[in-house]
Amino acid sequence: MVLVTKKVNETVPKSRWVASLSNGETIFEDHLENEEPAWERLKRYVVENELSITNLRAQFNTGLEITLPPGQEGYIQKKKAWITSGRGGLMLCIGYVQGARCLIHEGSSDGDSISKIGPDPGEPWTIYSRERRCLTQQ
Repeated sequence: MVLVTKKVNETVPKSRWVASLSNGETIFEDHLENEEPAWERLKRYVVENELSITNLRAQFNTGLEITLPPGQEGYIQKKKAWITSGRGGLMLCIGYVQGARCLIHEGSSDGDSISKIGPDPGEPWTIYSRERRCLTQQ
């Protein structure tokens, strides 16, 4: 059984991704002890249940929220550590895929945000739509 968090509770970090699914469910990033990362569990959940992510957003404890366009070919999420001028933190990166290109939004807990276009990073960061997964399996 794949464990995904469908409501906000103590396992949900203050800076997190939130995924809307094709069956109407909303899944929140969590940190469960002795479990795979939430993104890996979400990937298994959507594949096993033949679902797609219909929208993805990032929420930060500063109030910053980044919302991606709905209905994309795939959505990506990854974390990246940063350090500048003796300060550091964790950057939450979310993005979406169109063709082989990806628009990535990077946001940090201090409210900074940047966007960049690059190649689709693929597995394990990208979860593709059900339609695209079906096409690649043929």
